[in-house]
Amino acid sequence: MAVLKTGLGLQAAVTAIFALVLLVFPGEPAPPLYVGLSGLAMVGILLASSRLSAYLKIFVSVYGIGYLLFAGAKQLAAFGLLPPTLAALLPPAFAATGAVVFAAIVLGVSHLKPIQAITLIADPYFATRDAPTREIGLFRWFGRTEGKVGQRLVALSIFVSFADVALTLRFNFWYRDLFNAIQEYNLDVFWYQIAWVFVPLAILNVCIGMFDVFVDQSLHIRWRTWLTRSFYQRWLGNGTHYRIPFTDESADNPDQRIQADVNAFISQTASLSTRLLSQAAQLVSFIVILWTLSRDFVLPFTDTVVPGFLVWAVIAYAVVGTWLAHVIGRPLIGLDFRQERVEADFRFSLARSRIYGEQIALLRGERAETVRLHSLFQDIIGNYVDIIYRRIKLIAFSFGYAQASTIVPLVIAAPSYFTKKITFGALQQTINAFSNVQSSLSFFINAYTTIAAYKANTNRLSSFQRAMTKAEALSGAGYGLAQGNATTADVTAQGLTIGLPDGREIVAADTLTLSKGGATLLTGPSGSGKSTLFRAIAGIWPFGKGRIDVPAGQSALVLPQRPYIPLGTLRGAVVYPATTDQFSDAQIRDALVAAQLPQLADRLDEIDAWDQRLSGGEQQRLALARAVLAKPEWLFLDESTAALDEPSEAAIYRMLRERLPGTTIVSIGHRSTLHALHDRRVDMRVANDGRFVPTPVPAAAE
Repeated sequence: MAVLKTGLGLQAAVTAIFALVLLVFPGEPAPPLYVGLSGLAMVGILLASSRLSAYLKIFVSVYGIGYLLFAGAKQLAAFGLLPPTLAALLPPAFAATGAVVFAAIVLGVSHLKPIQAITLIADPYFATRDAPTREIGLFRWFGRTEGKVGQRLVALSIFVSFADVALTLRFNFWYRDLFNAIQEYNLDVFWYQIAWVFVPLAILNVCIGMFDVFVDQSLHIRWRTWLTRSFYQRWLGNGTHYRIPFTDESADNPDQRIQADVNAFISQTASLSTRLLSQAAQLVSFIVILWTLSRDFVLPFTDTVVPGFLVWAVIAYAVVGTWLAHVIGRPLIGLDFRQERVEADFRFSLARSRIYGEQIALLRGERAETVRLHSLFQDIIGNYVDIIYRRIKLIAFSFGYAQASTIVPLVIAAPSYFTKKITFGALQQTINAFSNVQSSLSFFINAYTTIAAYKANTNRLSSFQRAMTKAEALSGAGYGLAQGNATTADVTAQGLTIGLPDGREIVAADTLTLSKGGATLLTGPSGSGKSTLFRAIAGIWPFGKGRIDVPAGQSALVLPQRPYIPLGTLRGAVVYPATTDQFSDAQIRDALVAAQLPQLADRLDEIDAWDQRLSGGEQQRLALARAVLAKPEWLFLDESTAALDEPSEAAIYRMLRERLPGTTIVSIGHRSTLHALHDRRVDMRVANDGRFVPTPVPAAAE
């Protein structure tokens, strides 16, 4: 399906040629003049859509193809090139013109801010040049890239919806012909309408419905797979997840946004966009029918002629209903947004209570946890009660509106039937057309609850994207702290100032050198910025000025005081952040023994909550086993042995010096016994301005 600029240009050229053919060689009976003229309008729309959103281009392109198919079929029928049975199934000629109107609608709504917010989230998938996702076989052959597969699935879904509208149109005319046959007691026409019109249409309708579900679900799983990966890879990439809390953007519970909100966004976008445009197609098509039926409509009980009265009546009815639905349902947007947040807060608190179960039990904190969870759950209940009351009001209005909709067209059209101004078939066609127009215009009334949830969902994903963008900007030296790779072997800093998120400066150093080789101990009082300096060297701390250079091409490993233990097997926990296939069992066991954990050497494939199963000292020794495996050229230990007793700590340092002779060790620690285990010391000393300055301590002063 042509959705790229060159494709739209080619499609415009083909459409222009076809429209000119319609105008010059109309056939007999000729399609109306407006069908050819609308083709020229379609050419303009296609050319104007070259800079349109990647997602919306699909809609414009498909409607362009729809115009060619419907107008082309009518032209073939005019030249007698289609069998009469097939020609009878074709929708009216204005269906082709309707396709042009729908394309114009898409082009128009593309300038609306809510639509732009949606396309900013949707477009990356349809523009991606990634290879089709391997693990999903559905429609993998549909394009050379995942973006192409997505484009063509959306196009196919739109085309199926368009075909469904065309069937609905054809059914409307079938109602007229069937009931006219009943009124005229024409049995032959009656059976013809049943056997040769209704049965083929019904079979086609069932097939289209089944295929529509298959296409929609295939698109959903492919789109969700790509977008979910895109979000969590971006979230975890370059320390973005770490920096998000430092931004001014609300991005609570990123786990929910990636797992639940992405899934809901895709489902709602695919559903609402195709439904909305199919409703628009239905609206335009049936308005034409309704206008034709009431072209010379006489107001009941009067002699006043109002051209197209049924059209004006249904539009007024639907506009008033939509406005009232908006007034009643608008608060749902804010309520749904808040419900997502309070649900996520409660779920996150439950997870933390499970993770810190031992600490809670030791402190006898069960009552405090219960009170806190009760408060969080009350927020859920309170907000949900507000949603219930608001939904009841909206449903009461919607149900009443729907009930009235069944009787209004009958009341309007029945007097004309009883005065024999219209046939029984025309009465049925009028009621059906009025119902379809009203249903299309009432789309927002019937879907307001879904739209409110969709708006809240889109807002959450948009704010999450903005938070990631701002966090990524922080990593780009937005605060003046530059990262580089020096050609020297040492870690150096020039004109260094490290601050806190609130703007307060905590560390300052005109020059700083951490020499290659041996072991350096970084000391100083708590709160002097030792750990923050490590974070700046690691490249994840964004607040500061100056420049930090690390040796080019040399690996580094930073072990914090509280190590991260991932879920899964012990093997995966030991080799982290490497993968389990990078080390043999013998290497992993040897590292565990070296780190004073021989009791775990034969439990590599056990799955457990190891962060709860192991003591604090065992967790630190497991992290040190990672260093034995990784053999980094630089090893930064941020109080990584604080949970060990002094003899065990000394034994660990001796082991590291023996096992990793080429590794430079830089440690943070408070114990005086660490001095003898290091070759050099840098002390964080407070200056007159309150900032701490890393100051080398001469060996004689040790």
